[in-house]
Amino acid sequence: MTRNKHNQRGFSTIETLLVVVIIGLVGFVGWYVYHARQNTNKVLDTSTTISNNAVPSYGKSTKTTGTTAAATGATSNANLQTSLNDASSTSNQSSQDLSATNNSLTDQSTLTTVPQ
Repeated sequence: MTRNKHNQRGFSTIETLLVVVIIGLVGFVGWYVYHARQNTNKVLDTSTTISNNAVPSYGKSTKTTGTTAAATGATSNANLQTSLNDASSTSNQSSQDLSATNNSLTDQSTLTTVPQ
């Protein structure tokens, strides 16, 4: 009797492709999670920066010395004063618009009667 010898050494093509596909999927999912996390961090950093610039944080204590502290304080005060002036002018403009609207509503010449 003769025996057929089969070459059974190494991986088959199907096994190799399966391993490549699994590694590709794991790599893609890892990249996607990393990319989504980076975008979330950028958005959070931006919103934190905006909120820190808009509202003074009295709870934080940072220790700076010398001229850097004076320059930083002066810059912060100038930014706060500018923000306060902008808010005040916006508030004044809104008040003027509201007054003009009220005046036009109380003016009898602009009122029309509806036929009954």
